[in-house]
Amino acid sequence: MTEAFYQNIAGFHQFAELTDSSHFHPAPQDWQVVVCDIVNSTQAIAQGRYKQVNLVGAAVIMAVLNVRDGVDIPYAFGGDGATILIPGRLLGAVKEALEAVQAKVAMMLELELRAGCVPVAALLLDGATLSVGRFFLSEHMSQAVFHGTALARAEAWLKKGGGEVLLCNPAAKDNPNLEGLECRWEPIANRNGMMLSVMVRALPVALDKALAVHATILKEIGAIYPDETALPVTADKVRISLSPRRLWAEVLLRSDDDWFSRARYLLKILALNLVGWLSFASGKAVGGFEGQKYLSEMAANSDARKFDDCLRMVVDSTPAQRDRLEALLDTHYRKGDIVYGMHASGEALMTCLVFNLTGDHVHFVDGGDGGYAMAAVQMKQQLKQRAEAAA
Repeated sequence: MTEAFYQNIAGFHQFAELTDSSHFHPAPQDWQVVVCDIVNSTQAIAQGRYKQVNLVGAAVIMAVLNVRDGVDIPYAFGGDGATILIPGRLLGAVKEALEAVQAKVAMMLELELRAGCVPVAALLLDGATLSVGRFFLSEHMSQAVFHGTALARAEAWLKKGGGEVLLCNPAAKDNPNLEGLECRWEPIANRNGMMLSVMVRALPVALDKALAVHATILKEIGAIYPDETALPVTADKVRISLSPRRLWAEVLLRSDDDWFSRARYLLKILALNLVGWLSFASGKAVGGFEGQKYLSEMAANSDARKFDDCLRMVVDSTPAQRDRLEALLDTHYRKGDIVYGMHASGEALMTCLVFNLTGDHVHFVDGGDGGYAMAAVQMKQQLKQRAEAAA
């Protein structure tokens, strides 16, 4: 059965192995590509609301995972949106979940979530390609990796009104099930000078040729950032938040739409965060919560590196390292190997999906002040310049 497609992928344990084509498997034709993003996310970024944008991208994933009916499904967090693959049987439940998220986001955060579904079969018939792999961040948590032109084509189709675009229903009354969505950490300050969000896409379409380009890029980036000081998330850098202002966006999305429910939810997570703070500070378990163990798992389960046919990384970088990286990527760009985008900020942001407190939790990492969304602006401009030059 194709529903076991992702579950049956053995996966790999070293990130550099993503350049081995044997780790990728063709997506089933009876599955659907679900694409979601924030409309006018650049405006939200200019208003200082990128943490809310991140939270919505994670909410989309959580809402889908909560209706997956036991099916293991691949997904990718993109900063201002998400991409998810689902079997066709789940389409109805996923549409309802996403429509509920759209309505909640519009009402509580005044953000417009664009969502839609495109059949894998239609994308393949149009000449697109799509393969999926599985990278294990740790023994408890894996991350999907994607290769092929289908994800970008699905996004382009939906923006032009193709595929099945889900329109927000303002009259929707049911709250989405976002159990597990958490946003309870302070922004993570850099220690080397900046948090650098990097996106790199190889231009060759053929799987082996594109992965060979990415293999070269990964090796050269590794020479610039050779040790763990470049990791944006480490146990000693993260700080749990006790600020109602920091926690408020989660409150708005997770609670019912009245002030009593919001106040109760806020008090609940403040109490939980206080327990966490006591455990982190003391190094001992408090109320059954083993803070130091959780911090260690958090560092391991953070997705500071990912691949959705585009290499995405957040690194804690010195200015000199940033300059070396920019020179490296610009050289490959001028050779016609890649397009890329970079964005520097003073901090990284972390948004979490917590299934349980003993290993089964994943932490989405993005740069502050726009992170991946702003890096994507530069990369899209390079793609446009390439297309104009070829015309």
